[in-house]
Amino acid sequence: MGIFDSIARGLGSLRPLSYAELEDEREALRQRYVSSDTIRESSILYDRLRRYDIEMTRRANEVYERDNPDATTRHREHGWYLPNDD
Repeated sequence: MGIFDSIARGLGSLRPLSYAELEDEREALRQRYVSSDTIRESSILYDRLRRYDIEMTRRANEVYERDNPDATTRHREHGWYLPNDD
């Protein structure tokens, strides 16, 4: 990790972490969330879990876009992903 990654991590950014580190930290956080005693603590941990989920989803989307550069979403006459059998 470079100095900028260290600074970003110190400020709470999840980007400098590798995917394996991200999964490990998320699992430890999830276990703390499950065993939390107070609503306040569980609420704070839930918000932190959500940050990890958002970062993991962002990374998965980047990989998908890299692997499938010409991918488009399907739009049908009646809306997104709805069948046309009327």
